[in-house]
Amino acid sequence: MILFEWGTYNALSTLKQAALLGTRITEVPPAILSRRLPRGYYENYKNLGKEYFTVILAHGPYYNLASEKGLKGHLSAIEKATLCGAEIYNYHLGKRIDDALNYHLEVLKKFNEVNSDMIYSPEPATNIGEFGTLDEIEELIKMAKEEDIKIIPSLQLENIFLNELNVYETDDLDEASEKADVKWWLKIFKRMDKISDYIMHFRFSQVIGLRYGKRFYKKRVPLGKGYPPIEPLTEALSIYLVDNATKGGFKKVLFVYTGLPEVKYRDLIDLYAMIMKKSIDKLMSKDSQIEYGDFYKIMSSEEEE
Repeated sequence: MILFEWGTYNALSTLKQAALLGTRITEVPPAILSRRLPRGYYENYKNLGKEYFTVILAHGPYYNLASEKGLKGHLSAIEKATLCGAEIYNYHLGKRIDDALNYHLEVLKKFNEVNSDMIYSPEPATNIGEFGTLDEIEELIKMAKEEDIKIIPSLQLENIFLNELNVYETDDLDEASEKADVKWWLKIFKRMDKISDYIMHFRFSQVIGLRYGKRFYKKRVPLGKGYPPIEPLTEALSIYLVDNATKGGFKKVLFVYTGLPEVKYRDLIDLYAMIMKKSIDKLMSKDSQIEYGDFYKIMSSEEEE
């Protein structure tokens, strides 16, 4: 048992270094799954990944699922992810189309034909005009479960922040930040917990917004340099994680840091420390600790005999 499994994305060349830092999970980056690499590369990733980590995830390429070419690219990526030993396939739903729910259900059926043991994890929309509000992801997950497809939501937290607080429409990150307090995040977590049968799959990096023409884009930045604010988010995470671990119904929790490559390990360690520091007092509170009074009474009476 551990409060949460944590890690980031790694190429084969950095698996050992990431493991030595203490990370427990790794994610196969989309670039690896979109290239034609020797089969041995993927098999070596699996062998080292299984040796060093508890869970291997994969992030699907940024292909447009609404196109036949994009769908074929994802099916190929799932085959490669399988060779890498991935248990979870994180992917973007892409541009909004007509009858999107039924279309994406059919996509999941095709995914499942390639690997029915894989857990598929659709991510909230990244930009305006894309499919994937929390309401839509909830409905898609419900439909997929009825088809016996293994599926959990991918909780890319900055995407949820941008979408659910309408930042793409308002451009106002500061106003959204005021709304994204501890209670707001906990409401999101509890809502997603109800549909995450297997695992709670958190993902995060801070971002800033860029306006290009009529479109708003997110840009990843180093930890502490962007949005959403770290303080309320890490507090909400610590509350959720401790409650999950101590109040029954324990669920495995994965936390993948998706920040900039050049600072991702430093940022990940800092973020892990923030969450754990906020969790310590909650874990060591009287309510969270197991009382051993009766046990000691029994031991004492046995010693007297």
